Amino acid sequence: MAVTTVVLVLSGVLIMTFSSTMRPEPKPYLELDINMPDPTSFSNQDLEVFIKNDRREGSERLLFTLLAVGVVIEVAVFLTIYFASQKMVEPVKDSYEKQKLFIANASHELKTPLAIIQANMEALDVDKKNEKWKDNIENEITHANKLVLDLLTLARMDAGNNEKEALEEVDLKDEIGKRVEMFKPKFAGGISFKTDGEVSTVTLPKQDVLQVMDILLDNATKYGEKKISIVLSKAGFTISNDGATISKEDQEKVFDRFYQTDKTKDGSGLGLAIAKALCERNGWIISCESSKRTTIFAVKLVV
Repeated sequence: MAVTTVVLVLSGVLIMTFSSTMRPEPKPYLELDINMPDPTSFSNQDLEVFIKNDRREGSERLLFTLLAVGVVIEVAVFLTIYFASQKMVEPVKDSYEKQKLFIANASHELKTPLAIIQANMEALDVDKKNEKWKDNIENEITHANKLVLDLLTLARMDAGNNEKEALEEVDLKDEIGKRVEMFKPKFAGGISFKTDGEVSTVTLPKQDVLQVMDILLDNATKYGEKKISIVLSKAGFTISNDGATISKEDQEKVFDRFYQTDKTKDGSGLGLAIAKALCERNGWIISCESSKRTTIFAVKLVV
């Protein structure tokens, strides 16, 4: 903008200088009498001076217009750059804050299972015959291992390692049926599964879609009370459960890392974040709706 100002000022100076040098000094006999009754008596010299003076005045008006327009443009450019920079900085600040929160929460989540493992190891040294200490250690090692794997998955995606898995033919009806049987022991209520219309085998990254299914089913078994319903269609699938309604504010945050609507439930708060990252990598759409004590997660595989 400073360069623009300098250019405009120099242009103005040049125009003024040029105009002044081109303007001849009026001669006494060229002075016009406004009371002169016969304008046709003007000489060619009179007309020439009149035209030159008119051009000079026009140049001065042009200079003023250019300066005014230049100032307006400078102000507009300044305001545009200012507000655009603010908009560009906001995501960076938000990302930085999320990164700090991520590190703090990850440290906390990793510290807890390791502390429990250490305590159980101390107890195991005292009571070597009690197998429950070994079971506790194994459970916490599994928990820590899953957490580390989840963190590594997200870290790879953040680093740009978003290459899609190999495409395979997947019978979603058969795979969901297998997952229903696998999750039944984890849920005291009932899990229903049905298809909406005729569903055929689809070609997509098998491991990604199965991981998304597992995450959503695991989430439903944690927060559901009496029933879980799965519906498969040509476009994708939905997994719904009864239980507490998720507020509108929480619905916008459920896919954030480490965010949990109920802190009393087990888990690290990374599952839904990974599910969303997997869907985005493959161009799928995942969404959450909750009302009247029913929460529905929908995955649209055909966009």
